[in-house]
Amino acid sequence: MLTEFDQTTIANMTAALEYVCKKIPADRDTHELRKLIGDAMIRSATSGRLSYDEFQNAGLKALESNLRPPKSNWFAQLFATNRG
Repeated sequence: MLTEFDQTTIANMTAALEYVCKKIPADRDTHELRKLIGDAMIRSATSGRLSYDEFQNAGLKALESNLRPPKSNWFAQLFATNRG
């Protein structure tokens, strides 16, 4: 899949991936998370966003969204509790 990109793009992607993966907390560092970050960068490349900064932004966004705690559904839980 990466063979469709030129050497500069691969170098930018590799450097950005290394940068973003250094931001992963040690207790959350998994192969799956690294794959999600890499996949986000590949999507960036296939959509024409090929610079180091664009790869870094895509990777950081993927990291952030996967480290963020799940949204609480406290309002629905409150409503269900008070219905009973």
